[in-house]
Amino acid sequence: MHRFSVLRKSLRDQKWQIVGFGVSLAVMAALDLSIWPAYRDQLQNFELPPALEGFLGGLSIATPEGFLTAEYFSWIPILLIVYAVIQGTGAIAGEESGGTIDLLLAQPVSRHLMVIEKAAAVVIGSVLIVAFGLAGFAVTLPLVDIDIAFADIAVATANILPITLLFFAISLWLGAVAPNRALASAVVIGLATAFYFVNLVASAVSALDSLNYASPFYYYGDGPPLAEGIVWWHVGLLLGVALLFFAATLRSFGARDVSTGGATDVDAATIWRRVIGARP
Repeated sequence: MHRFSVLRKSLRDQKWQIVGFGVSLAVMAALDLSIWPAYRDQLQNFELPPALEGFLGGLSIATPEGFLTAEYFSWIPILLIVYAVIQGTGAIAGEESGGTIDLLLAQPVSRHLMVIEKAAAVVIGSVLIVAFGLAGFAVTLPLVDIDIAFADIAVATANILPITLLFFAISLWLGAVAPNRALASAVVIGLATAFYFVNLVASAVSALDSLNYASPFYYYGDGPPLAEGIVWWHVGLLLGVALLFFAATLRSFGARDVSTGGATDVDAATIWRRVIGARP
């Protein structure tokens, strides 16, 4: 088998997803910049409720930073997380449900190497998707009267990657331990939704502010990055937890039996053994 064959195949399989998500980001970036001059004067007399302003990190929506945070950087991570969940649950659980994982493992590629190369493909895909969005900003920014530096936009764009990779790693692990892809997807989507609303509510209600620390979205948006730059320990925390889930995936997948022919029905005891990485 050729070197990096799993990586290359994974990139081929997801190329249209990368293009689709990437073009969506590029178009949204261009549109958000383009409409700023039309709304700039109107927004000077517009005040968001304190709750929503807290969600934007205290930025005023009448500033370029606040406007782009509200219209682009506050929800684009959701789009990237959707991509991460699709790829994460598909890497193991999807191959298993589709009955193709036995074909992959029949090749001279270890389980660990298969997972590592599939993960590398998602890292590359995530970088390419956010690069599309950055290209949309780069093309449009010189054409629009807006007082914001491209370097600041680039920093905020790069800041999307850690939270994307965290949810990918969670999805990958759930795909390795859950009985099927549908359950793995449901759990991680439920977690992402819960974390998002915890961050939203905790940012709005001062009495619940301490709940923010339980949400990955706090570590993504606190600052906020477009105005204050990256908070490096936040990045380190998100990536560190992602690495823990990735290591757990390698352990769980390396120790478990693999269902072939699309069979994915397992009992609770089997799921528990997968979670703790115990061999059957």
